[in-house]
Amino acid sequence: MYALLTSNVTLYYIILNLDYFVVRSAPVVLSKKTMTGITIAALMSTTAFAQESTSDGNSSTVTYRENYFVEFQPVTLHDMLRSVPGTAALLARADEERAGRRVRGFGSDGDQILIDGKRIAGKTNSLGLQLKRIQASSVSHIELIRGTKAGLDVQSEGLIINVVMKETASTSNTVWTVGGEYVDGGTIRPIAKLTHTGEIDRLKYSLGIDSSISENRRNYNDTFFFADGSQYQDNRLANNVVSKKAFVNGGIEYNAENGDILRLNGQLEFQKDDTVETDNQMHLLDNGSFLAGDDFMRVRNFAHRPFHWEVGGDYQHRFENAGLLKALFVINWGKHDFYNDFTGALNGAETAALFSNFAERDHGEKILRASLTNTFAEVHTVEIGGEGAVNFVSTSNQTSDANGVVNPASLSDIYVQEKRAEVFISHNYAIASNISLQSSLNAEFSKITQTDNLNPVPDFSRNFSYLKPRVNLRYDVDSQNQIRVTAERKISQLDFGAFGSSFDAEDGETDGGNGELVPEDRLEFSVAYENRFADDQGSIAIKGYYNKIRDHIAKIGLYTGPEPVPANIDQIVTVSIPGNIGDAKEYGVEINGSWRLKALDIPNAIISAKYILRETEATDPFLLTTRQIEYKQKHEWLVSFQHDITSSGTSYGFSVTNKGPMGMSGGSVGFRTDVIEQWEKTIEPKATAYIEQVVFGDMKLRFDAKNILKAKNGYDLTKYTGNISLGVVNYRELREASSQRAFSLTLQGSF
Repeated sequence: MYALLTSNVTLYYIILNLDYFVVRSAPVVLSKKTMTGITIAALMSTTAFAQESTSDGNSSTVTYRENYFVEFQPVTLHDMLRSVPGTAALLARADEERAGRRVRGFGSDGDQILIDGKRIAGKTNSLGLQLKRIQASSVSHIELIRGTKAGLDVQSEGLIINVVMKETASTSNTVWTVGGEYVDGGTIRPIAKLTHTGEIDRLKYSLGIDSSISENRRNYNDTFFFADGSQYQDNRLANNVVSKKAFVNGGIEYNAENGDILRLNGQLEFQKDDTVETDNQMHLLDNGSFLAGDDFMRVRNFAHRPFHWEVGGDYQHRFENAGLLKALFVINWGKHDFYNDFTGALNGAETAALFSNFAERDHGEKILRASLTNTFAEVHTVEIGGEGAVNFVSTSNQTSDANGVVNPASLSDIYVQEKRAEVFISHNYAIASNISLQSSLNAEFSKITQTDNLNPVPDFSRNFSYLKPRVNLRYDVDSQNQIRVTAERKISQLDFGAFGSSFDAEDGETDGGNGELVPEDRLEFSVAYENRFADDQGSIAIKGYYNKIRDHIAKIGLYTGPEPVPANIDQIVTVSIPGNIGDAKEYGVEINGSWRLKALDIPNAIISAKYILRETEATDPFLLTTRQIEYKQKHEWLVSFQHDITSSGTSYGFSVTNKGPMGMSGGSVGFRTDVIEQWEKTIEPKATAYIEQVVFGDMKLRFDAKNILKAKNGYDLTKYTGNISLGVVNYRELREASSQRAFSLTLQGSF
């Protein structure tokens, strides 16, 4: 009783603060009176739902069985997950990320949403798209796992969602979606999706096609000031991007009589992005390049042509005495072509060529991972295995003037290959029915080879080896309260694109690369407390963390002058490249919560929130002062609400998020210093909303509104003459930007 009272007092305090910034951030969505009602509802709600809570001796698990979802009439797995409290933050991350392209290999970390205890054997598709392709009729039940659990493909970061599929599908099924999207000032663009699943004896199969044409329209207002504060230029820039995308994906699953399971999947991704950016520059004062009263129009035509393919699969076999063997592989390849063509016209004259840039990036990956898991004496589970991966990235760049003459300084043609091997062992010890200790040790070995195809120099190779220990302790105080403690060492993965030069369309210049980068070395510590409210009314989790970082990566100066290197090199360099700048640290608090609102007589309504408060410190290599880590925002928050009116087949909801100070005023979200410039970026909250209605028996009509607050952001840029440490200001630029609102209407059905 005391624990429940304490949790409710904590919840009440947090909701009051949530009330403060939600009411001010999204006044069109919730009034203060409504928020007060929601607070009372969250505290009083005690009605049981069609789910059961189980403790399997190795983890605290909440299971949502098939009958729980019947009244929500889900079509896809994504529909099912959004009706479960506590999943909002993970779903938002899955919808945003192209997670597989962020990291190389699989490793022990990964997506916290699993299928049958295993991650999807794919890298290039986003997890959010995968969840929307899996049909609800194929799902047996969904598990929410708090803390550690043996036998899973990834190590827990607090909450893991495990989706358990049915052994057999009832019938073949086809789900289709058609509709269109409209952006303010644009035209209606089509959307079409088709997914078919079926079963033949022991073989399950699926085939899907997703296609869409989308538009993104952004407006920028830029003002420029001399060092004395006088404004000399005013820009009005419009950026319009039209993207045509098509995904073709398929998969098969074979369940053998002896219990072996083999899954194979593949995907083709086609995309075509075309951008037209018109920059109208009004010059108010002479600035050396233009006279007062000049109007200059600069037009950028940008074409991006990406293409990807991927094949992946996994296999599992249980040995009678040795345990469970799991293996998975992925092979993928991608290509990106970038064309930038700049033209300009002065005072209404005919448009003439200015310069152009062509860049190309190819990448590919081959991964094989296998492990053997066995349980001893019922309380010890050991997993041992290894992973091998070969990755490559090839980048090239060249800039030409108005006459087509290539600038030699812009040329770059770099090929980087990494061969990586990892062996690992993990031990899960169920000390007691409510205490579990998971410890693991990964040994990583890699060789990175860089080839410069333009310069006759030998291949540049480096070898790396790291030991990465991890310890996680889970203690279930009772059936509702849990404490988790984690300590681990992580090694970041290098961006191979940073090894060679690249084109910066913002300033029309070529940025240099650095082939001598080393990975960041992180020691991470965290303590988390979670309370799950009675009768499945929601939960709240609070985590404090501290990360110590070595070899932190940011911008460093590049000296290109004569030898010997002068003592005042930090003051005379004016070119920067990515580099390791030394130690840094990050620490903060993260809060996640979700609440049902049935006591307010709003059945099947869930409000979810996430808030991160972080502090960071690094030493600026140019100013030699302590500053925050670049682009690490101090505040980050998310509020979402969903209400399913099952009696009428209606569902509606909204989401508001921001990376910056709470409220509508925006604030610092990213800070960066360069050798001759300093940036401070800002962003204001982003909001989306939707309403969905069941029509014609079993079809769903859905309306989405995106960028309701126009996704406003901007920056304050100060450019210096010479090295920034000298403090000689050249000019200052202020930018305000916003995206146009987008609206979509889709109809979804099945047969």
